[in-house]
Amino acid sequence: MNIKYIRDDVEHQNIGGKDFIVDEEITKRLSNEEIIKQAKSGNWACYNFIMRRSDFNENFPYKLYYGKVEGLGYIMAEDEFKDWIILRRFINYVDK
Repeated sequence: MNIKYIRDDVEHQNIGGKDFIVDEEITKRLSNEEIIKQAKSGNWACYNFIMRRSDFNENFPYKLYYGKVEGLGYIMAEDEFKDWIILRRFINYVDK
């Protein structure tokens, strides 16, 4: 299981600071144009992502991931994660 930690400053639906369980890197499967198309056709994960990220366009430079936060599906860009999830997990394990 691949888990990433969402930066605290991501305010959308109070997901900042929470764990993101990665299902897949969607950049390999969907183009940025396809994300926009799916958002317009009613895909909530795509729609919420492009509404949250006003900088998203056809030339968006970051990898995109689809996964779950507390059971709900989200698309997240690689720049929305903290880099130290493994260290945080280790510290939490040691403290218990």
